[in-house]
Order: sequence, then C-alpha cells, then structure tokens
Amino acid sequence: MIATPTPGWRFPRLAAAAIGMLLLNPSAPSQTRVDSALTALLGTDPSTIAFDLDRLRPAAVPAQFRDRVIASLPPDGRVKKLNPAQRAKLASLEPILRLQKRQGVYEFPVYEDRKAFVGLHFGAAVLISEAALNLLDPEELQALVAHEIGHEYVWAQHQAAEKQNDSRRLKELELVCDGVAILTLRRVGVDPNYLVSGLEKVIRLNRTLAGQSDNDSAYPSMDERKKFAQAVMGRDAGPLSR
Repeated sequence: MIATPTPGWRFPRLAAAAIGMLLLNPSAPSQTRVDSALTALLGTDPSTIAFDLDRLRPAAVPAQFRDRVIASLPPDGRVKKLNPAQRAKLASLEPILRLQKRQGVYEFPVYEDRKAFVGLHFGAAVLISEAALNLLDPEELQALVAHEIGHEYVWAQHQAAEKQNDSRRLKELELVCDGVAILTLRRVGVDPNYLVSGLEKVIRLNRTLAGQSDNDSAYPSMDERKKFAQAVMGRDAGPLSR
C-alpha cells in the first residue's frame, strides 16, 4: 500500500536517481516479470547484489507530516487493548526498524478485521488487521513489514507505473519489494523463507473468507514470488547477519 506524501516533501534526489538507474529501464519483451525484477535487484554480476539497502534508503517522512497522518487515522475499529502475544509480535519488529532507520517513524495501529492485512500508509504508519497479527508468526510479521518498507524504496517508480496503468511494472515492483524484505531479513539474521510462508498464510485466509479478490491481478502470482525469492536467496548466500 503506497500513498502520496505531503507536497512539501520530495523523494530524496540521490535515492530516486540511483534507484531509477536500476529500475526504470523498460523490460525486455523476452523477459518474464521475475527476470526483470531479478535484474533490477541483483544486477548482472553474479558475485554482487546491485541493490544497496543503505545507499538507496530514502529519507523518512518529516515528523510534522507523520504527526498529521497519525492524527488522521480513523478511531473506529481500532483495537485499543492488545494481548501479551500481540504486543510481543509488534515488539519483534524492532530489529527490522532499527536496520531500516525507521525506529520512531512508523506507528502500528491494529484494526478489527477478519481479513489479514499489513500495509504502509503514507510512510508514517503500518496498518495491521487483528486477523493478520493473530495469524502470523513473529518472523512472518517481520517479513511482511520489511516488504512494506520496500515500498518506500520504489515509491517514485510505483507512482509512475500507476499513472501509466502499467500492471506489469507494478507487479515487478512488488517483487522488488519482496527482494528488499529478503535482504533486510538476512541482515538481521531471520530466515527469508518466512516471507513466503507469511504471504501464503495471508492469501489462504483471505481467499477462504472472500474467494478471489478484485485486486489479485495487481500482484504477482505466488509461484512467481516463490521463484523470485529462491533466486534472491540463492544469490545472497552470505552470512545471515553482517
């Protein structure tokens, strides 16, 4: 979930230019979405990974804007009292936030909903349904939040693809966000396979409740996501923590 930041805030020029060099070239017709996303994330040198989490990380939204977003969140349906297990899962996000320089930036409001949902809101909050919080293991929640952080890296490209109604590009960018999550998880010593298991749990629950979603076509298939994740994990085969 991506939303437009305040007009007074610009996507950092250095990050936008650097990510643009990796991601903005049109996909070759012969490449699959997975191939295009892998090229964007990994590059062509098998000994390195082109996507540098630290160098490309965008600046956080300004505190003043963040406060306005948080104040605008609807109170209806918000879970006011979390149980110990739920609080422990949210506390498990600390190493992800610390690595990605998002400590104190995001708020994590939990809303009553039978469907599972984790989504970044205006770069200031990660909205979580109570169903998702109960369903996911701590490591799976870490993985899905790391994916949402990935959306900050590709914000400018996502906006451009949305304006052009480029569904292929949007799906490629979803895969790149998966890649950001995998690289982040490895840096903090969490098995990246939790990303796949977390996604599968969310999809399975939501389809059980409501069948095929109207926006399923906006996302890569689970088979594509698994293929992409395995390729990234195969390249990034170094120590789990650095």
